[in-house]
Amino acid sequence: MDDVVLVKNLPSDFIDTVVQELTAYVIAFLRVGEAAQNPPADLLGSGVLVSVGTRRAILTAHHVVQVLPTTDRIALLLGRTTQPHTIDFSGVSVLNVGRGTEDAVGPDLSAIVLSPSIAGAIGAKKSFVNLDKYRGQLLTDPPARDQGAWFAQGFLEERTTVGFDRTEPDLTKYFYNFTGIGGPENTEQLGAHDYFHLPIDGAAKSEAPTRWGGMSGGGVWQVPFKREEGHLIHLPPLFSGIMFYQHAGASGCEIRCHGRRSIYQTAFSAINGAP
Repeated sequence: MDDVVLVKNLPSDFIDTVVQELTAYVIAFLRVGEAAQNPPADLLGSGVLVSVGTRRAILTAHHVVQVLPTTDRIALLLGRTTQPHTIDFSGVSVLNVGRGTEDAVGPDLSAIVLSPSIAGAIGAKKSFVNLDKYRGQLLTDPPARDQGAWFAQGFLEERTTVGFDRTEPDLTKYFYNFTGIGGPENTEQLGAHDYFHLPIDGAAKSEAPTRWGGMSGGGVWQVPFKREEGHLIHLPPLFSGIMFYQHAGASGCEIRCHGRRSIYQTAFSAINGAP
């Protein structure tokens, strides 16, 4: 890293490029059908597509998994569509990676391991974060927290809207893929899991969401960068966290996240050992 760039000074083209790359890994879980509000789809949470060896899975918060259907089909939002993508529940294996007794503390992490056919169908539209590729580096020699920029991405319920689409005669529900930018604080290790907070201070509250519902299960990335001919060029994003809880902070609010050991050690081992 040859210099420091404040978040507010990051070029818009740099941000747009990173956001576009991260959207390939993030999905939304939906409730569809008669139980959902009109139009018949509700946002249940977010998830990050990951791979461990030959296995493919969705990492998410455990409390998101708890509201998913346990029979029939699970609805996913993989991109703009008139009909959500659905996967057969019998074709997945749900792993409870960690669920504590205090929501604000954690752990709160699950993995949904996908059958090869389901993983192939999703992989035709999205990408999977290769946990093997950066596991050694991020567990033993991670970059300093102040290197690069940090991006948090998921689907934000507060920004869900309903309106008419020129191509559709009926009302359309729009789910909003939201990206926040800012660095982590208060890293800690509790048992097999590590955690950090993403602070949203008072100065950012006018632009930040009031409630972060729907972002649970969404991912956090550290994105190193370099300068080339006066332009910021981002290096490969480093998947570094899963969001699961919002609570009040000293001057704004904080998002509590699982960290790298939860992902690359505890979740990795669970997925790797899945039947």
